[in-house]
Amino acid sequence: MALTTYLAELLGLYIVLVGVVMVVKPQPIRELMTAIVAQRALLFLVGALRVLLGLAIVLAHNRWSGTLPAVVTLIGWITLVRGIAMWLVSPETERKMVAYFQRSGPYYTTAIIAIVLGLWLAYAGFTG
Repeated sequence: MALTTYLAELLGLYIVLVGVVMVVKPQPIRELMTAIVAQRALLFLVGALRVLLGLAIVLAHNRWSGTLPAVVTLIGWITLVRGIAMWLVSPETERKMVAYFQRSGPYYTTAIIAIVLGLWLAYAGFTG
């Protein structure tokens, strides 16, 4: 359970920070996303980092019993699959996904979900 607690704390704080930055600095984040998709090598590198992080979580923490362990494991699997998708999806499809995400509705919805999820993970990690 110590690994679950550590990952919940780490991921929770990181996800909260990302969500807050998305709300406070929306234009630079949108520009960054566009720049990453425009440069194939950078897109591959970001995908590789996601695959590495996803594999690290999945290999070390593939636990599905209990809410907190299952959520941490699910984040690992989502990170892994998204990284692989960044390698396999065509640049045009990736641009379309980023363009959709950059619209105000999906963008701010994602930011709020990130903040709430991150707060819950951090709280569960630090109090559990």
